[in-house]
Amino acid sequence: MSEHHPRREALEGLLLNRLPAAEAKAAVTHLLGGCERCQEELAPLATAMFTPDAAPEPHLSETEEDAYDLAISAAFAKALQRERELASDRETARRKAQEIVRAVRRSESPALPDGPVSWGLCEVLLEESRELRNTDRAGMLLLANLARLAADRLDTKAQGPEQRTDMQARAWAELANAYRINNDFPQAEAAMACALDLRAQGTGDPLLYARVANLNASLLGDVGRFKEAFRMLDLAHAIYRRHGDTHEIGRTLVVKGLYTGYAGQPEEGLQLLVQGLPMIDRARDPKLVFHTLHNILLFRVELGEYEAAQRQLQRMRPLYTAHAAWLDLVKLHRLEGEIAAGLGDLATAEATFQQIRQDLDEAGLPYQAALASLDLAGVWLRQGRTAEVQGLVKETMATFRVLGTEREAFSALHILQEALDRDQATLDVVRLVSGILRRLQNEPAARTGIETL
Repeated sequence: MSEHHPRREALEGLLLNRLPAAEAKAAVTHLLGGCERCQEELAPLATAMFTPDAAPEPHLSETEEDAYDLAISAAFAKALQRERELASDRETARRKAQEIVRAVRRSESPALPDGPVSWGLCEVLLEESRELRNTDRAGMLLLANLARLAADRLDTKAQGPEQRTDMQARAWAELANAYRINNDFPQAEAAMACALDLRAQGTGDPLLYARVANLNASLLGDVGRFKEAFRMLDLAHAIYRRHGDTHEIGRTLVVKGLYTGYAGQPEEGLQLLVQGLPMIDRARDPKLVFHTLHNILLFRVELGEYEAAQRQLQRMRPLYTAHAAWLDLVKLHRLEGEIAAGLGDLATAEATFQQIRQDLDEAGLPYQAALASLDLAGVWLRQGRTAEVQGLVKETMATFRVLGTEREAFSALHILQEALDRDQATLDVVRLVSGILRRLQNEPAARTGIETL
């Protein structure tokens, strides 16, 4: 039997059939496990709820005891019936959601069914949206927006207004995350503001608060507001610790490690990643394991641990085969080039970066191809090929002019160009400029996304 007793408010919510499905199930399981303390507390509550005019007596007659037993049984029956209804609802909702997903994949404009929308449909739309994050970002955004619209039409007779507000908060937070993944940060920040406001108006569900905090942390980290991101992650971490969710504790540590590294502390970030990795439930989220290992590899390269990184890379190749998308593989090749350069194999590094430039250019990603040019410039600089580096920098600046890139990008390239003109260019200058350009593109080094997740 669990040592974690449901709150008095949760017992009241159970009797009134107002608890969210997960909390109701947990409370019923706890009570059926034989917890005498909670059963004793529930008895007078049941009397107050089902016979409001009756006052609890210190000594109970057999008739009153029978009435309490009936009330408790009725509460159990209602909770179990609600769980069965939600399970049935989710199955019906999944079929409707799959029709919507198929329409998205056919590039059609899907629509919600007429009338009030069920809780299950909102849940499934959000699940399907997250599933598309690595394969169809536009589809992810479309489904998240449909889920947000569905939450506004949630049937309050079945769930209650506060539960609807919770779902609205959840949907707005997931929509903010979809905007973030699509690099639309103004829209992401506006959607997250709505999510935070709605979250404060709902039931106060701490796990919802942790989820919103996690997604907000990812947004704050991507726009470089690391201190605020860390506060959100610490909040989520504290909630998950109280609820004993080891997987989410580990995931929170991993995300904090990721942004700690991006904030300029790769060694501390690496320690947090290593601390969080064994807590992750591999069956629950195998891709999170892959992404965490990838970022451990990334920070090792950044710290100059090239031999250790090379050994780790060889062991990880089956994971890249299983989980990596095309762009992840490009990022992997970049790490291979950096490792080769770090180990002094400049010929392999040069060939790797040349191939990456070509692949990105052919894929219609000129900004990323220009970044690969700077990796190549670092290799040529080490070989003393300064004139070729100057030509490469001019070519990169021309590309950025065509793309209408931010003024900061040109300023960074001017720093490199002036250093080359004065014969003062070093590998550190190239790395500095490359880091600036990658941050401007919201692409810190060769990371793979960990989305609150």
